Amino acid sequence: MISSIQGTISNKDNESIQIIINGLGYKIFITKPLLDKVKIGQNIKLFTKLQIKNDSLKLYGLSTQSEMEYFKHLTSISGIGAKSALNVLSLISLEKLQNAILNKKAETLTKVSGIGKKTAERIILELKGIVEKNALLSGPDIKSDALAIDALLGMGYSIQQARKAVQQISSSQILKPEEKIKRALLILSGKQK
Repeated sequence: MISSIQGTISNKDNESIQIIINGLGYKIFITKPLLDKVKIGQNIKLFTKLQIKNDSLKLYGLSTQSEMEYFKHLTSISGIGAKSALNVLSLISLEKLQNAILNKKAETLTKVSGIGKKTAERIILELKGIVEKNALLSGPDIKSDALAIDALLGMGYSIQQARKAVQQISSSQILKPEEKIKRALLILSGKQK
């Protein structure tokens, strides 16, 4: 099993990159946002999953362990293949995915090509327990963090800006999502540090 890979990007196309390691080239399918961000010649580390299907081997790579965990959870659901799981993670941030599952928002998932209403409902049903468990392990704030990040994304901020602002908010007290959004907006505007 290949659980992670690190090397230099030698080539890329519209759905994958090729990484050279010790003279061997590995074709790795990655998310669209990551594909847009990486450059040929760049050194990269990816968490990977090898899919063996019929007579082919395909390697899928994601930039974080959390994304890989959700990729594996998604592909364990009947009717969701690796390509559909990669599409979900390409179009929906982890925070938005968790929020959609916790709040049973099937319409968020149906925006992904190949995910219909029934499949979206199946994803919510099968992953709800996992997301709730992760929320409990991560602390009581995760749901309000996800809602605040989702709201900031809706206001046009990037995922990096939204995450950074929400992470800067003191975790010494549990805040409602509305309060987190207000404080995050102050941080993003430079009026609070």
